[in-house]
Parts: sequence; structure tokens; C-alpha cells
Amino acid sequence: MPRKSDESQQSWHSLKPGSLYAVEQLRDQLAASKESLQDIIDTYLIAKRALAESMQALLRESLPESCPTFHDLREQLARELSRRYGGLVPDKYLKVPYGSRVHEELFTILLDHRGSPVPAMMLRIISADSVHTERRMRELRELGLDIAARKAQGVDVYTLQSLEIDLDFLPSIVKNLINQDKGLSKTERETNISRLE
Repeated sequence: MPRKSDESQQSWHSLKPGSLYAVEQLRDQLAASKESLQDIIDTYLIAKRALAESMQALLRESLPESCPTFHDLREQLARELSRRYGGLVPDKYLKVPYGSRVHEELFTILLDHRGSPVPAMMLRIISADSVHTERRMRELRELGLDIAARKAQGVDVYTLQSLEIDLDFLPSIVKNLINQDKGLSKTERETNISRLE
């Protein structure tokens, strides 16, 4: 089911004419008999931004509004965190992090290509930044999701290999939440972390 467009985000169809115009302007600059370095660079930057926004909208509109598999896996993690550590550490440290819409969108793309490598460049369309993409992918892997990162033909790729969760990551999930709590004293932090062993 295609995702409904958010009012806060422009749709592919509304962005497409501007992207086409920007590309045509860049083509004209490149074909001009008298080249101006500054004009070419300026036109390129406009076209690059227009294309990035429209491609992001196009890809997002192809994704479902929600990914039940993503939510099911997070619920499995939440149940296991409660089973293992409930009563040992406060409940606020038993939450499953990394549940933003961007995390869900990236996971959905990987799920659609499960078992096959997905170029990082494609995933960057969603997050609009290589650093954010790499961080979001690392966060998904920190949840114990079976996502392999490697290079294929000189290109960074990610592969969702299975839907099995590596439960060995559970202590680090809780430990990270404890360490992020700036309201804890050093003793309280160490005490809570020691209960995970």
C-alpha cells in the first residue's frame, strides 16, 4: 500500500516539474558555447538539491505507511528486555530505542530486498546524508538485527540477511540507556549496569 503523503512533505508530483526545470537549466549551462564556471556550479547545486528532494519524495511515496515486521521485531525485543531485566533495573531502561520513521523506512527498504545487497547510496536518498545513513544503520544493527555491511564492487552495501534477532545485544541496549541518563550518579550507574551481568 503506497504511503499517504504528509502535509509537511511535498509530493513527488509537485517536486517533479521543478526538478525537470533544474536539470534542463544545468544541461543548458553545460551545452553553452561560453562556459562560466560559477554559473555551472550554481546551476549544478540547484539541480542537485531539487533532485535530492524529489527522489526522496518518490522513494518515500513508494513505501508503505507502516512496516508491521519492523514493529513486530521491536515488540519481540521489548518482551525479551522485560523478561530478562524486569525488576532488576528501572523500566525506563527497558525501552527499545531507534524507532523513528527514518529507521523504519530504512528497514523497510532492506526488508523489500531481503537477502540482497542494497547500495548505501539508495538508502541515503531517505536520510539525505551519508553520515546519518551510516549512523541509522549502525543503530539498527545495535538492536541485534541481522544486517551485514560490506563493500561490493567498491560500493558500500547493506544486506538484511534474516529476521532473527541476535539477543546477545540486549545487555548493551540497556547499558546504553543507563549511560545516557545524566541524572544518575556514578554509583547508581555502576549498580544498574552490574545487574545486567
